[in-house]
Amino acid sequence: MRAVIRKSFKRELFLCFIVVALVPLVITGCFLVSILKARLSRDYEEKTQEQMVSVEMRMTGVFDEMEQVADEIMADAVIVDGITQTDSWLKNKAYNKLYEKTQDLREVAWFHVYDAQGRCSLSTSPQAAAGELPAYWGILKVARTHSQEMILRKASRVRQSSDGLCLQGARAILDEEDECLGFVVVDMTETHFETILSGAYDEQNGIAVLDSFWEDVYSTKMAKEEALAQTLRTRRMAGEDLRQITDGITFFIAPIEQTGLYLILGKEPVFTQDVTNMTIGVMMIMTVCSLLLCIVAAGMMSNYLTSPVKKLLQAMARVEGGDLDVQIKSSRKDEFGQLSASFDGMTRQIKENLVLQVRQQKELNDSNIAMMQAQLNPHFLYNTLDTIKWVAKAHHVSELATLASGLAKILRTSISEAQFISLSEEVSLVCAYMDIQKIRFDGNFSYDVELPLELEECMVPKMIIQPIVENAIIHGLKEREHGHIFLNIYEEQKTLYIEVYDDGCGMDESILGLLRARNREGLKGHIGFYNVDTIIRLHYGTQYGLYAENQAQGGARVQITLPVIQK
Repeated sequence: MRAVIRKSFKRELFLCFIVVALVPLVITGCFLVSILKARLSRDYEEKTQEQMVSVEMRMTGVFDEMEQVADEIMADAVIVDGITQTDSWLKNKAYNKLYEKTQDLREVAWFHVYDAQGRCSLSTSPQAAAGELPAYWGILKVARTHSQEMILRKASRVRQSSDGLCLQGARAILDEEDECLGFVVVDMTETHFETILSGAYDEQNGIAVLDSFWEDVYSTKMAKEEALAQTLRTRRMAGEDLRQITDGITFFIAPIEQTGLYLILGKEPVFTQDVTNMTIGVMMIMTVCSLLLCIVAAGMMSNYLTSPVKKLLQAMARVEGGDLDVQIKSSRKDEFGQLSASFDGMTRQIKENLVLQVRQQKELNDSNIAMMQAQLNPHFLYNTLDTIKWVAKAHHVSELATLASGLAKILRTSISEAQFISLSEEVSLVCAYMDIQKIRFDGNFSYDVELPLELEECMVPKMIIQPIVENAIIHGLKEREHGHIFLNIYEEQKTLYIEVYDDGCGMDESILGLLRARNREGLKGHIGFYNVDTIIRLHYGTQYGLYAENQAQGGARVQITLPVIQK
C-alpha cells in the first residue's frame, strides 16, 4: 500500500490532506471530551461537597439543639418532679413545661422523660405511649454510664418496625448525690429525618445516615435499593477502599461531628454508560462526515495542485524527445504559474542557444583555419629572428644577438600550445625579457631572482610574471637612473608566493583601488594585471590571485599567490 501511494504525488497529497484534516479533529474531539468530562466531574463533586456541608450543618445544628433542650429539661425542677408525680395537676404542669421546652424541635424529634426504671412518664409523641426501655442494658445503661453527654443509638428493629423509629438519643438525669432520677430520651423517625433534610440535597440522589457500627440508621429509597450501608460495612471490615470504580453510583462520606454518626451522599455519575455511548456515537458520525468532506476536498485540492505538475512532466517528456517548440502557457499567478513561465523561457533559451552554438561552431571552425594559415607568419618571424641572432654573433654584435635570442625565446613560448610551463621556464622567460629591457633602457636598472631549487619544477600558467615585471620597469622605474627589481619566489603552507619588488616611484592609490576592485575598464595601461589575476582565479579559484601595495621605504610590491603543483 505504501509503495503504491509513494508512486504518485497526487496520491501522496490526497493522503496527506486526509491525515492533516482528520487527525487534529479526532485528537481535538477526544481532548474536548476529556476536558468536558473532567470539568463536569469537578463541578459535580464541588456541588456534592456543598450539599454534604449543608446537610452536615443541618444535622449538627439539630443535634446541638437537642442536647441544649435536654440540658434545659434536666435543669427544670417541675419536669424532674413530674417524673414520679401522681397528682394530675402537677403532672399536667410538667407536661406543659416539657411542651414549652421542646416546641421548636417537635417537628424533627419526639422528646420523652423516663423514670429510673425505664418507664415513660412524659412524652411529646402523638402516639398513646412511648413504651418502656430496659434500664440495665441498652441505651439507658450507656447514658447512665456516660452522664455528661447525649448517647445516640440506632433504634432497635422492634421499634423500627412498630413505630418507624430510626434513631434514639438518651441523657441521664442525676441529682446532687449523683443518683439517677430518670432519663431524657429523644426519638427520631424517618419523617423527622425527611423534615431535617428537605431541600438540603438533590432528592434524585440517595442519602443515608449510618451509626458508629456502619449500620443503616436512615436511608432514602435509592440508598436502600443500592444496599449502600451493607456494601460499605463489608468493605470497611475487609480493609478495602470504600469508593471503587465498579460502583454504579458515586458516593461521598463525611462524619457528623460529636455524634458518632456518618453521613453518606450517593449520586449517579455524570458520564453514565449511556452518555458515554452517545458521545462516542456523535464523534463517530462527525468523523465519518468529516472523512467524506475531506475526501471530496482533498480530491479537488490534489487535482488543482498536481495538474500543472502533470502538464510540466508531459512538456519535459516532449523536450527530451527533441521538441523545443513546446510551451505550457499557464494562466496561474502562483508558484506553479511562475514555474511554467520559467519552463517556457528555458525552452526558448535552449533553442536560441542551440542556434547560437551552431553559428559559433561554424565561426570557430573558420577561425581555426585562419589561425593555421596565420601560424606561418609567427614561425617565419621566429626563423628570421634566429637568423639575425647568428648573423649578430658572426659579426660580434652581442646586444643585437641578445635582443634576437630573448625575443625568439618569448615568441616561441607564446605561440606554443602548452598553457602551463615549469616555474624555471617562466623565470627564464622573465630574465630574457629583462635582458631585452636593460638594453633598451641602456642599463638603467638591475635585477635579482631568488628561486629555490625545490620549486623549479612547479607548474604555473605561462606568461604570468612578465606583465608584472613589465609594469614595474615601465611605470615603476620611470625617471629613475639606477632602479632595481627583485623577483622573490617562496612557499608557505602549500601556497606558492611570487613577489616582484621595485624601488621606483610606487603605484598611484587610484590604481591600487582599481586593482583591488578588478575594474578592467579603469585599468587602461595596466590591463596585464587584470588579465593575470583573471587567469589565476579561473584556474585555481578566488582564494588565489594578485595583491599589490606600496612599500614604506619606496617602490611597490606585487604578490602572486598560486597553489603548489609539482610537475
